[in-house]
Amino acid sequence: MCRECSGRRQRNTPGAALVSRRLAPQNSAKESGLKSLNSRAKTPRVTVQLSARISALLQGFVTPAALLAACVAVQACGGAALQSAPPSHDRPVPASEQRAELKLQLELEQRAGCEEDFDLALYQDEGVELIEWKEPYGVCKARQVTIRYLPKRTSKEALLGRIKELARDVKQQ
Repeated sequence: MCRECSGRRQRNTPGAALVSRRLAPQNSAKESGLKSLNSRAKTPRVTVQLSARISALLQGFVTPAALLAACVAVQACGGAALQSAPPSHDRPVPASEQRAELKLQLELEQRAGCEEDFDLALYQDEGVELIEWKEPYGVCKARQVTIRYLPKRTSKEALLGRIKELARDVKQQ
């Protein structure tokens, strides 16, 4: 038994077992082949005392009922967002649903990313299924595009109206 524990009677508790394990002679780092993870660790006795103090504080504040209530609250608040349904335009469309195509020549506003800006704006319409650009890519004038859409979800006139808002010039082919 070590000097610190010789005069005291050890209790049969998890903390006492931890103290006796920590104070028991151990092989040096060279003998065991392991390096110390924390070379500046406090003495085992101080570490156990701090752990006991922290445990006592937590026992006063955290009861099993409070822990259960916290878990339920986290599930109630966070779980709702996880279980929400995806937007309708993100759901797969059956192959049997009718599709139509518009072949257009567009003149877009000259700027970097003109195709991407047009795509992002037009894909907001849930009736647009595919926008296919013909070469040359990265050019904003006289662009050939094929737009596949779902007539049950959007009309040709409504789609052309939105395209005319986004492009400088629209010519049907």
